[in-house]
Amino acid sequence: MISNVMPKRATPKGKMSKASLRVKEAEQLYLVRRASEGTSPDINAFQSPDGRRKTGRTVKNGRPTTDLVLSAYLDTNDAVFRKILQLYVKSGSTIADVTYGRGVFWRNMPAPLYRLRATDIQHGVDCRDLPYRSGSIDCVVLDPPYMHTPGGSAHTSTHAAFEKHYRNNGSGNQTASKYHEAVLDLYRDAGQEAHRVLRPRGVFIVKCQDEVCANRQRFTHIEIIQAYEKLGFIAEDLFVILRRNRPGVSRMVRQVHARKNHSYFLVFWKRNGGNDRWEPPL
Repeated sequence: MISNVMPKRATPKGKMSKASLRVKEAEQLYLVRRASEGTSPDINAFQSPDGRRKTGRTVKNGRPTTDLVLSAYLDTNDAVFRKILQLYVKSGSTIADVTYGRGVFWRNMPAPLYRLRATDIQHGVDCRDLPYRSGSIDCVVLDPPYMHTPGGSAHTSTHAAFEKHYRNNGSGNQTASKYHEAVLDLYRDAGQEAHRVLRPRGVFIVKCQDEVCANRQRFTHIEIIQAYEKLGFIAEDLFVILRRNRPGVSRMVRQVHARKNHSYFLVFWKRNGGNDRWEPPL
C-alpha cells in the first residue's frame, strides 16, 4: 500500500528550525526587556511562544554593565595595577612589593586600602632573600629589570640601583648565568622566595616583557609561567599594557623582528593542596 502522507522535511544539520528560532528570538526579547527595566532576568520565568516554561539556572543578582576589568589596556602601569588589585586582592591585605623602586605602581593608590611592605635593593633587601616569615604575606609584587643589559649606559636611569646589583652581563644577577638566562634566573629565584613567604592561595603579581636576545626571540612571559608552575604556582590571569609613545631606535640597518611595544602583568596564586580553582576575594 502506498501512503499519500508526505514525510517531514529534515532540518539541515547545524541550522535551527523555525520553531527553535522563534523561541530564541522571544528569549532574547525577554532578556532585553528585563535589562531595560533594571531587573535581573529570571530565565525560569521565561515562557516560549508555545506556552512552555524554560528551565535552567536562576540569576539571583547582578546587573547589565560595561564597567569591567579588561585584559589589555593602553594605559599607565599604576592604572592597570589598581584594576588587578581590585580584581584579585582583598582590601586590608598585606602586600609585599619586593622591587618597590620609586613606587610607580602605587601612584594615586588610596593609602588605607592595603598594608604595604615596600622593599627593594636600594634599601638592602634582595627580592630573593626576604625578611618575612613563611606563609605570612597575602600578595607579593615583583617588577625586576626584565631585559638583559646590553651594556653601556642602558637602564642607568630608571633601574640604576637594580642594574648595579642585578647586572645581567656583569655579575649575571649574582648567578652563574648571563644575558637572558640571567633574567630568567632572577625571576625563578625571586619566585621561589615569593612562594615561601606567601600564605596558601596568596597572590603573586609579576611584571615582565618579552625580548630578543642574540637575534633570538624570547617569549619571557611564557618561560616565567612554565617556571612558576613548577614551583607550585597556578597562572590565573594575564594583562597586556601597550606603550603610549611610539618606540624608536637610534640606528637601524635592517629590522628583523617586530619591536616590542607591550609588556605584561602576570597573576599567579600559590596552590593549596588539590584545589586548583581560583576563589575571588569577597
